[in-house]
Amino acid sequence: MIDVQTIAQRFMEALNHRDFETIAGFLDEDAALDTLTGQRAIGSHPLRLAIMSYFRHFDEEFVDMVPMRDQLGQRVAVDVTARGHYRESMAGFPPASGQSYSIPSVFVFEFDGPSVTRLTHYRNIRIFEQQLLR
Repeated sequence: MIDVQTIAQRFMEALNHRDFETIAGFLDEDAALDTLTGQRAIGSHPLRLAIMSYFRHFDEEFVDMVPMRDQLGQRVAVDVTARGHYRESMAGFPPASGQSYSIPSVFVFEFDGPSVTRLTHYRNIRIFEQQLLR
C-alpha cells in the first residue's frame, strides 16, 4: 500500500505533466477542491475541469516540492514554488499578456484511505496579483 505522502507527491507530478487521468485515479468520487480564488468544486469530474480551466489561464509548473504529513496520515501539505506564465486573462485578475511569475504555494491534501477527499490550494493572492501587474 502506498502512503499518502507518496500519493500527494505523485499527484503533484501528474499536475506538472497535465496527466488528468492519473489525477482522476487519486480522487474520491466526492472530492472537493478549494481554489486560491475562493471557489469550490465538488466531485471528481468538476474538480478535474476546474484544474484544466486553471491551466488554460496559468501555465504553471510546481518545483522545489517539500511534502509534510500529519501523524495520522490523513493530511499532507506540499510546499512548492509555482513558476509560470499568465497566458489567458481570468476574471478577477489583471489582463494576461504572458507575464511570468514565481511564487510560493501550498497544497493541502485530505485523505480517506488512499483517496484524496479534499485539496486546498493556498498562496498570497496579493503578491500573486502584483507579479501579474508587472
